[in-house]
Parts: sequence; structure tokens; C-alpha cells
Amino acid sequence: MKVIPIKKGVFSLLILEAAILALATVIFSFRLYSSYTNLVYNESAEVLGLYTIVAQTRLSRIEELSFEILSNHTIQGNMKTYHLSDNSYEKNVAKKDLYTQLFTRWVMDKNILSISFIFTDGDTVETSSRRALTLSVQERKQLISLAAQTYGSLDWAANIAGENTITLYRSIKDISGDGFKPMGTLIINIDVNYLLENASEVQQKYNPDIICVADGQILSNNPTYNSQTELLNFIDSKKAYNIITVNREQYFISIRGLGDKDWYLVYILPAKDILTNLRSTNLLYMMIFLVIVTLVLFIGYQITIGITRPIIRLTRAMKVVEKGDYSIALEEPETIEKYAVAEVMQLSRDFSEMVQKIDHLINEGYVKQLMIMEMRYKVLQQQINPHFLYNTLDTIHWKAVQSNHDEISKMVRALSNMLRGSIKVPDIIPLKEDISFVDDYITIQKMRFEQRLDYQESIPAALWRCNVPRLTLQPIVENCIIHNLEKYSTLCRIRISARVAADHAEIYVTDNGRGADLQHVEKVIRGEAEAGNNSIGLKNIHERIKISFGEQYGIIVENMDPSGTKVTVLLPLTKGVESNENTFDCG
Repeated sequence: MKVIPIKKGVFSLLILEAAILALATVIFSFRLYSSYTNLVYNESAEVLGLYTIVAQTRLSRIEELSFEILSNHTIQGNMKTYHLSDNSYEKNVAKKDLYTQLFTRWVMDKNILSISFIFTDGDTVETSSRRALTLSVQERKQLISLAAQTYGSLDWAANIAGENTITLYRSIKDISGDGFKPMGTLIINIDVNYLLENASEVQQKYNPDIICVADGQILSNNPTYNSQTELLNFIDSKKAYNIITVNREQYFISIRGLGDKDWYLVYILPAKDILTNLRSTNLLYMMIFLVIVTLVLFIGYQITIGITRPIIRLTRAMKVVEKGDYSIALEEPETIEKYAVAEVMQLSRDFSEMVQKIDHLINEGYVKQLMIMEMRYKVLQQQINPHFLYNTLDTIHWKAVQSNHDEISKMVRALSNMLRGSIKVPDIIPLKEDISFVDDYITIQKMRFEQRLDYQESIPAALWRCNVPRLTLQPIVENCIIHNLEKYSTLCRIRISARVAADHAEIYVTDNGRGADLQHVEKVIRGEAEAGNNSIGLKNIHERIKISFGEQYGIIVENMDPSGTKVTVLLPLTKGVESNENTFDCG
């Protein structure tokens, strides 16, 4: 055995305490960072949700505009005139009227960069553009080809008319009923900023950048994010959020899909904005931590001195007494220490008194043979006469009846019945009598839990005479209440039922709780583990049944689907006849 000085041991304990506090601080910091990141993600999800609604609404507006152009009778008439007429003058008039129609719609919506209509023969009607576009002839042919493949529907393309632009294209056909002949392709160009402008009015804690990624292309006026493979790789990973490095700077990002296309809105926030608040919180916590550790170490040091110094003096005094000098006397610790421990004070005081008494006996000449003194402490337990307790409960019952306190009367009567039944003999009683203990117990618990406790029993009359050990079912029902009603605020349903099996009786106690730890219950029943403070006598019930009726009987605990616990009590069964009816005697 390794002997450690008390001073060294207590100081080691203080150091261990400081180390545990430091470890708790590190764990707290990580948890704080994780929680803070989740808060930022939740905000980003809300912000992106609102931005997505705005963007989808504005995309739908452009799509509705394209449909209105497609279905407008005047525009359809101009297009049809252009196609059917061989007169160049009529064609020019039709083109001019078409231009007027498109120009009117373009000028009414400042967010549209340009509107173009390309006839099937390549002739084009196009409004002015609010900014320079780079849609080449080859790219126009590509859009015409893609529009033809949509079969009259519409689609979008990104950056085909210039950086940070999105383009709607669709094929326009003759809808007058003449075979739906193609008449040309409609192209509407808009600035991607149109999807997100004014959405910044959404209230938010931070000021992030919101950008659009369409068809694998980053649409942003901020060159920091253009052509960033890290950003595109994150989108491909399908993660909800992450922290990535862009140009040696860390950014918190999260995404949200935009419509049914391969388009996304991306929430981008510099990580330093998050860490600023986090550092402030950590700094405050560290200051509090240092103050607490300082106080703990200071108080611990004072208490340590209050323990170790008197014990060291006591040890030295014992060595002096061993040499036969009984004249030594120890000072009271509170007179020389700032902090003193009660037990150490008492120990020093008792030692001084002992030495003084020995010295007194020696000085008085009463040298006698040392006698072995045995100190016996007995805990006196007052035994209450059961009849006195019954009479007292009965008096309380009648007092409650006289005062019209029905609930108190019922509870006292039920408690009296349970107490009287629990100490009666014999230990083996009919099932009907054991059920009465449950009924009295439920009566008391109903007063406590009221509507939250739903109890029913359904037992065939043929099994009322079935013999069971006293107080078999009541502890099981009590377990149901302890593990469900006392821990949770939901409704607890408890059912007792029974049936006759081949050669034995089965009594079921079920509840709708959250189930039991079956492995632990099995260990408790087998005696391999101790029952918790809230567990009631399953092992005791199991063993009493086996001792009374045999090893093939006892209790079985299992969980039900989807929730709840079922305890099955197995009892022996013999068949008899009474009053011309089949009845069963158990045991």
C-alpha cells in the first residue's frame, strides 16, 4: 500500500479539480461554437427561405409575361401576318407593330434587360437593352435549337447573354388552330440581381452575401466568389451548411434550391463575423472561469491548511505521548487557523482531553491494568402497535366524513386497507384479494394524478380464486406510475387482464409508457444488478412466486410495439367444478 502525505494528497485533489474545470471549459467552448453555428444556420435557412420566395415570385412573373406574349391576339396576328404575307411592306408593318408590343412590355418593367423575337427565317425584332449584352449569332442559334426541343414550353439559361444574366427562351407557335406552326423564338434577358434586390429588407442579425448558382455557374457581381471550385464542390456535396476557405478567408455557407431547376441560392457570411460574437462570449466566460478557479483554489488552500496543520501537530503530539510524556496539550485550531474543520477540531479536542485524563489518572496514583472499553451504539426503533395505527386511521376517516372531506376519507380508508392487508398472514392469498390492494392503491394515486391516470382491469371471474403471493400486482402497478406518471406529463394508461393458458394462468399488467431497459431488468431479476431507487420489487416478486409454486413460474417483462411495457405473471392452474360452472383454482 502506497502511503501519501495528507498535504500532498489534498493539493493533488485541488490540481485535479482545476484540470477538470479546464477540461469542462474546453468542452463548453466546442459546444458553444457548435450551438452558435447551428443558430447561424437556422437564421440562414430562414433568410434563404424568404429570398427564395422573392426569387421564385419574380421568375414566375417573367414566365407569366412570356405566356402573355405568346397568347396575345394582337401579337399573334402580327406574327401570322409576317409569315403569311409576301408583301415586304406588310411584313415591315407587322414587325413594327410587334416591336411596339414588345417595347411596351419592356419599358413597363425596368428589371427586363431586353426582349427579342426571332422569326423562323432569322429576321429579328428586338427592343433596346439596358446594358450591353454579348448574345452572339451562334448563341442565338443555340437558344432557337433548345427552344424547339421544349415543344412550346419554356426554359432558362444562365450567363449566355453576358455575366450575371439569366435568359428565358421559348418557341412561339400559331395558336389560331392552324396546325400550331412554329413562328419564332421569344428571348427575354434579365439581370440576376433582379431576383434578389429589395429582398435585403428581410430582418437578419448579420449582413451576408446572397448569390445565385445556376447550372453550375456562379452569378455574382462580387469577383471574390466567381469561379470558386470550393463553392461549387460544396453545392455538389448536398450538405446543409459548411465552412469553406475562399482566397485564404473562411466563410460560412448554406444553400437552398430554387424551383425545380438545378439552381441554388447561396448564403455566404465571413466566419470572422461569427467569431467576433463568439470570441466576446468566450472572453467573458474565461474571465468568469478564472475568477471561479481562483476562488476555488484560494478557499481550497485555506481549507487544506485548516485540515493538514492540525493533523500534523496531532501526529507530532502522538509521538510525544508514545514516549510517556502526558503533559502535552494541543491548542484549539480556531485560535491559530483562519479556517478550521469541525471534525479536525473535535479530533484535536478529544486527543487533548484523553491525554489530560490519562495524566490525571497517573498523577492521582490510579495505575490500573488497561481495560478494553467497548462502545456500543444501538439505534432504538419505536414499534408502533398496528391496532393503535388502525384506530388512528379510522378516527381520521370518521373526522373526514363528518367534515365532508370525501377525498381524504377515501384516501385514509384505502391506506388503512393496504396497511392492514400488507401485514396479514398467510402470504398466499386469492387473486381477488390481491386486486383489492391494487384498487386501494389506485384510489390514492387517483387523488394525486386525477385525469392523467387511466386504470382498468378485466379479469375473468373464473380466476378470482387463483392463489398469488401477497402484494404481487400492486408493486408492478406502482412501477408503471413511477416510470411514466412521475417522470412525464402525459396520460398514463394501466391495464390488468388475465387468461387461462394450457396448464397455467397468465396475468398481464400493461402500460403505454416509454418502455423498459430489458437488459437491466433481466440482470435485476437474476440478481446480477441492483435495482434503482425508483424500481419496486420485481426480483422479490419473481423469487416469491418461484419459491411458492416452482421454477417454471414467475414474471416476464417485455416491451410492446409501438410503446409501453407488459409484465406477465405466470401462476399454476388446476381445474375444478363449482356451481355447475367451470372454475379454476391456481396453486
